[in-house]
Amino acid sequence: MSKRVSVSVCQRRLAVIWFVGSGLILLLMLAQTLAGKYGGQVQAAWSWFFPTVLPTLSLILGAVVSEKQGAQAKATVDLFSFRISCVLSVVYVVFVFATLALQPFTNMTPLTLMNVANLWLGPIQGLVGIALGALFVSRQTS
Repeated sequence: MSKRVSVSVCQRRLAVIWFVGSGLILLLMLAQTLAGKYGGQVQAAWSWFFPTVLPTLSLILGAVVSEKQGAQAKATVDLFSFRISCVLSVVYVVFVFATLALQPFTNMTPLTLMNVANLWLGPIQGLVGIALGALFVSRQTS
């Protein structure tokens, strides 16, 4: 029998990872925008940022709201699925942050690096989605 953990605990921890991580990335984007880092390509930079974090933020928020409305305090999910979801979420958020923070150490313009970063961010984002799906499917009520 696999170990189980409370759905509400999982959702809170994942929400912290995603909202704190995305908030830090948002602040970095805002600072870079105000500093003129994107020049005349501000809209392109923000068009890269939003689809990079909003789909998963929306999923997490929707799950939290849904759980609160259902008020099923005894619902649990598989601990392994939860851990994989957390690890992949942290890896993804760190990679997004690093894409923005490490650009000065490359020979690429910010927008070029953002576009190149999609080569590794897309697959990781897909893995995060799969892990979250497995987590939600593992839900059981006692």
